[in-house]
Amino acid sequence: MTKKHEHLRALKGVDLTVVRGEVLGLLGENGAGKSTLLSILGGWDTADSGTMMLAGEPYAPSNPDEALACGVGSIRQKFSVDPTLTVAQTIFRSTFHAQKSEQEQNERAAELLSEAGLKISPSSLMGDLVRAEQALIEVVRLVAEETQLVLMDEVAATFNDYEIFQFHEMTRRLVSEGRSVIYITHRLDEIRSLADRAVILEDGIISHEIVPGHMSAEDIAFKMFRREVSMHQQPSDFVEETPRLTIENLNGAQGFLKNVNFTLARGEVLGLTGLRRSGINEIASALVGVDETAEFGALRINGEDVTISSPEDAVSYGIGYLSDNDDELGLANERSIAKTLMDSAGITKDEGAGFLHEVSALREVAEQIRKLHIKTTNIQGEVGKLSGGDQQKVALARWISSDCDILILNHPTRGIDVSAKVEIYKMLKDLTAEGVSILLIGSDMSELMGLCNRIAVMKDGEIVAIQEHRDATEDTLMEAAIGDSII
Repeated sequence: MTKKHEHLRALKGVDLTVVRGEVLGLLGENGAGKSTLLSILGGWDTADSGTMMLAGEPYAPSNPDEALACGVGSIRQKFSVDPTLTVAQTIFRSTFHAQKSEQEQNERAAELLSEAGLKISPSSLMGDLVRAEQALIEVVRLVAEETQLVLMDEVAATFNDYEIFQFHEMTRRLVSEGRSVIYITHRLDEIRSLADRAVILEDGIISHEIVPGHMSAEDIAFKMFRREVSMHQQPSDFVEETPRLTIENLNGAQGFLKNVNFTLARGEVLGLTGLRRSGINEIASALVGVDETAEFGALRINGEDVTISSPEDAVSYGIGYLSDNDDELGLANERSIAKTLMDSAGITKDEGAGFLHEVSALREVAEQIRKLHIKTTNIQGEVGKLSGGDQQKVALARWISSDCDILILNHPTRGIDVSAKVEIYKMLKDLTAEGVSILLIGSDMSELMGLCNRIAVMKDGEIVAIQEHRDATEDTLMEAAIGDSII
């Protein structure tokens, strides 16, 4: 199979076989062609050349509906849902159950949700669910559609450990019924746990086939990048005692947050984690002026009392925010990569500064692109033409290059390949060494353990624990988040 996007050959002759009843992991760095391959299999795109056979018959869908009619279902990296549909309507939207009464749909949906271990009402609106819950409902949809080949592209990128457990159980159920799953993820421990087999896509071709459960994450990374990639991180020691940010008695989100108190020191990385609906996102919304119902008992920056009632206020106080919502990345997809990164770093193409100034600015952009392994043949190309992971790198690089004193980063490395993550970790440590304070919201406990000086755990709108790095383990963090022992 081959596929070309403008000047970039995304697929250069891929040969792949998927057998019945297996989870096949699809690995590779950002821009390797993984999403392109799944888009062709799912009918979202067409190949330039090559043939496909499905259950022994020629297969060439021209759209997702044709693929579904042949038994191929997919959840894309940036899937969308209709917020006005109920959970039951979403699950059955492509099945004969869609013609049944609301009561019949709800009863059958309740059975499927119960079997999946999901405590979500069939009558809930999809727009009221958080992203992880929407993704889990999409998996239940695939169960209901009785698809035989299931395509999953970075579905669990922001899931916490408990949600990943639920998700893996649902996926294993699919394969136990004889279905096949092709699964893309950059979380190597996840692929080691779930996949029966994995292939590595490198520069548009399959370079290796491995059994990930028999290999360490470091060995898999070496196969992917042909060099040693350090998977173990330690937080920086540079932290000043004087608080840069102080929050006292924060209440908000229609009363959901309950007397939240914490400080963030100069040069510190403070992790913030918890299960879905724990309150971690609501804290971010309050700090950047999005939640109008937020009420602070006190909010101080560098010891001065401040009021933040809009995103503009937050920026004026030196607070930058990277959302975990793709629609809120703040990227203008039609703008060039170079222009986007130059603007974020305060680099302007000043006509009066002359040619040398512009060349110097472009060199800085090119160095950022090199460090983050952004796959492009043209730095003047549009951001929207990049892979999903590379768009995330550009969004993160914009804030890393800014002059903010406080950065709130919500799942900043989701969808980013392991090698680029290591470079991002180095950049974050460089920022803290310069005195920048970082509030890191995340679900990947190993990542939080490697980056954070302290980790705050939320449950039901309250901070239930703040653990020092030296004392925290992944188990103690999850136990605090769940509110019970996980043994």
